[in-house]
Amino acid sequence: MGKSLGPGKDPDRDIVHSADASPSDLQRIAGTRPDLLPDIAAHPNAYPDLLAWLATHQDPAIEDALARRGWTSGGQQSMPQQLAHQHVPASPAGSLPSPQNRKNNKRKWMLGIGTALVLVLAVTGGFFGARFLSGSDYDKAPSQKAAVDLADVGRNAQLTQLQADDDADVEQQLVRVVDPRQSVIMALHEKTLQPTWMAPVPHADVTEPDPADVVDEDPEADAGDPADDDAKDSGPKLAGTPIDCTWNADFVVCGDRRISLKDGEVTLKPGDVSNGSKSDDSSDGTDNENTDAAEVKDLTTEAVPVTVNDDGKLRSPSGTPYPDVNVDPEATVRMVGAGKDGPWVVSDGKTVVAVDADSVLWKSDLSEEAATATGLGEPRLRPNWTIEDKVLVIADDAGVHGLAVDSGQELWRVDAEVYSFTVSGTHLMIMSDGVLEVFDFTDSSDVDTVKGDPGYNLGDGGAIAKFPGADAFKNAKLSTPPGCVEFGLAYEDYYLGDGPLEPKPEHEVEFSDGEASADDGHYSGIAMEKFTTTRMGTKALTAIEFSCNGGGTYIYPSIGIYDEDLNLLDSIELWDDVEDRGNSADISGYAPKPYFTSVSPMGQYLELNVGGIGTYGDDGCTACEKSANADVLYRWDGKSFAHQDTVYHVPSGDVRTPAMAEVQKFAEAVAAGNDTEASRSATPEMMSSLDDVLGDGQTSNPPTVRSEQFPKGVKVDTCELIQPYEDGDYGGGEYYFGNGKTMQYLSARDEIRAGDTVCGVTTPDTGSGDEYYLYLLLRGTPNGSVKVYEAGRQFS
Repeated sequence: MGKSLGPGKDPDRDIVHSADASPSDLQRIAGTRPDLLPDIAAHPNAYPDLLAWLATHQDPAIEDALARRGWTSGGQQSMPQQLAHQHVPASPAGSLPSPQNRKNNKRKWMLGIGTALVLVLAVTGGFFGARFLSGSDYDKAPSQKAAVDLADVGRNAQLTQLQADDDADVEQQLVRVVDPRQSVIMALHEKTLQPTWMAPVPHADVTEPDPADVVDEDPEADAGDPADDDAKDSGPKLAGTPIDCTWNADFVVCGDRRISLKDGEVTLKPGDVSNGSKSDDSSDGTDNENTDAAEVKDLTTEAVPVTVNDDGKLRSPSGTPYPDVNVDPEATVRMVGAGKDGPWVVSDGKTVVAVDADSVLWKSDLSEEAATATGLGEPRLRPNWTIEDKVLVIADDAGVHGLAVDSGQELWRVDAEVYSFTVSGTHLMIMSDGVLEVFDFTDSSDVDTVKGDPGYNLGDGGAIAKFPGADAFKNAKLSTPPGCVEFGLAYEDYYLGDGPLEPKPEHEVEFSDGEASADDGHYSGIAMEKFTTTRMGTKALTAIEFSCNGGGTYIYPSIGIYDEDLNLLDSIELWDDVEDRGNSADISGYAPKPYFTSVSPMGQYLELNVGGIGTYGDDGCTACEKSANADVLYRWDGKSFAHQDTVYHVPSGDVRTPAMAEVQKFAEAVAAGNDTEASRSATPEMMSSLDDVLGDGQTSNPPTVRSEQFPKGVKVDTCELIQPYEDGDYGGGEYYFGNGKTMQYLSARDEIRAGDTVCGVTTPDTGSGDEYYLYLLLRGTPNGSVKVYEAGRQFS
C-alpha cells in the first residue's frame, strides 16, 4: 500500500503538538529533542517528575512554560496541578524520569485545572481545542470485543454505511455486507456481537455474470473451511447497483424490501420500486442504460458546503478557491464534515484534503487499497469514513486509524489486514478475508496502537457453528432430494405425481466420493457439485447442489439443506413439478433446463439465482437461448424453507409476477362495478373498455366486456410470466400454461413486453376444464403491483 495519511514531516513535533501524546511519548522525545522541551513543558500530559526534570534546565522558554501552567520555581505544583496529578516517586538524580505506566486521564485534568486552562491554551496554541470537553472516546484506540466468521457471506465482501433515521435505536448493532450480486443485512447480538439474523437484499440491474468474473468453487474444498486463493484479487466484481437502505426502530427498508429488526423477516413494501429499475410505464422493450456506475445518495457529501469546479479546483463556502488543491473531475468526489462550520475532508479516491472555511489544513495521498477499504472511488457504495468528535476514522495502508481532523495527526490506529471497515454507533467493524472484527470505542485501549485479532474469542462459548465439511457428505448414506433420486436413480419408475412430499427411506442414497449411480448402470445418476455453508444461530447448515441425470441431455439441479448431523432438513427442486412438492411453482416462464448460477444460504434464508428462463420475445425451442434469470428467496419457518419472493431479471429491468389474490381483487372490483377501486390496478385504456358492447349490439341488453368476462363468481385461476410465443410455432398457436392448461392463442401481441404476466380466468359459465377461454394481460412491474392492460376472450 502507499503512504499513511497526515502530514508526517516531523513526527516528534507532531506528537508533542497532539492532544493525545502519551506520557511515554513525551518522556522519549524529551531525551532526544532538546528543541522541543518548551513544548513538552506546556503539554498537559507531562507528568510531575518530568516537569521537575525539565525545571532543572536553565532555559527561559521552559521556565516560562512551567510558570504559565502554575509550576513554581521550587519544583512545586500550584493547587490546580496538585488536583490533577498524583505524586509519582522521582527517578534517580540526573536521569530522565519514567512515567512508570501511570494512566493519565485527560478529561479529569481538563475539568480540574480551572483558570489554568486559559494559560495552557495560550502556550500550546490551542492544539487540543474543545475536543477534550466532549467526553468522546473516539480519540482513543477502541478495544476488540469480538470476531465474527462471515466466510459463508463472502470472503471478499465489503462493508458499507447503513443510514439510520431519527427513530433508529442507536444501541442496535446493524451491519451491511456487500457481496458481488447482493447485500446482506445482519443484526449482531448486544452481548456476544454474533449475528442473530441475516437477510439478503439483491442489487438492482444485475445481469448474467461474466464467466471470467466468477470464481470456480472447488467441490473438493471442505465446506465451511474454504481455501484462501487470494480472494481479494481473484474474487468476483461488484455487479449491478446496491439498493440504498435506511432503518428505524422497527425495520430496515431497502427499496421494495422491508426487514423486521425483531427477527429479520423480509416482506415486500407495497408501492415502492427498487432503485435502478424502470417503472411500469417506462419499460419500452429496450435494454436499461448501464447503471454500473450509478452513484448512491451520500448525505454527508451533500451536507458539506465545499464545491468542486469542472477543472477539479475546490472552492470554499465563500466561493474562494483553495490554493494548490486539485481533485480528479472525472472521479467521484466525496466529502465528510465535522459540523456545519467544518473542518471538512474531501477525497476523489486518490487524494485526501482537509480544509476549513478559508485554508487547507492538510492533504495526503490515498493508496488504491486504502480507498477501496474506505469505500472511496466506488460510486455505488456509500463511503465508510466518518468524523466523530473531530476525529476522522479512515483506512490507511496498515489498517484503520483515527486522525485529528484539523491537523491530520494520528491519534490511534488498529493494525489489521483491512478489506473494508465501517463505524456503527460506538463500534468499529473491520472486514478481512471473511472475518468481521468488532472494536468498541466505549472501552478504549490503554495503548495508541491495537493489533486486530481475527481469531478473537471465536471458539468461546460455542458461538461459531461447527461444519462437518464436504468429505463427511461425500462418503455417506444420506437422505437426498426425492425428485433427484427418482429421476436420477429410478427413471423408469419415475412418474409425475407419484412422489411423496417428505423424503422416505427409499430416498436414502449411498454416496461414494460424492456420486451415486443407478443399479443398472445405464444412467449417470447423481453427483454432488457444490457445497455452501451458513449458520442459523449456532446451528451449522450445509447446502449441497446435486446434479440429477436421468439420461439423455436432461440434467437437472437440486438443492439439499443439511444440518451438522447430516440430516436433510429440506430440499429445493424447481424443475420437479410434482404438485405437492411445491417448488416448481416458485418460478414461471419457460425453463425446460433450469440451472443455478448461485446458491446463497445466509442464516434463516436461502437465495438461488436461476438461469435458463425463457420469456416473451425469446425463441421457444428447448435449446434456444433464454434471456431471463431469477433470484428466488426462501426463509426457514421452523419446519421447511418457505418461498418468500421471486425477482425476474429480464432485458428491460426487474419484474415480479403479481400475487393472484391481488389480481382477484381487481376482477371482483370490476364485477361489483367499483371502478374507482379497479382503476388503481389497470390502465385507463383497460378501464374504458369495460363497457364496450360485444356483438352487433342489436339486443335490448347487449353483453359487454364487464358482463361477460367479469360476472359474479369470476376467478383468477393462475398467473405466470408470459413464455416465448409465436403463432403457429410449436403447437399451432396454442399457449401452454405451466399448470398444464392451454389457451387457443394470445391476443394483443404488439403490446406484450418481456416480463409481462398472463392470468388464466374462469367464470361460472366457462368452467375450469383443461382450457382457458378468458385471460388477463398485466404489465411487468418491479414490485409486483397489478397493472392490467388487456382482458382477452376466445370462443369457437
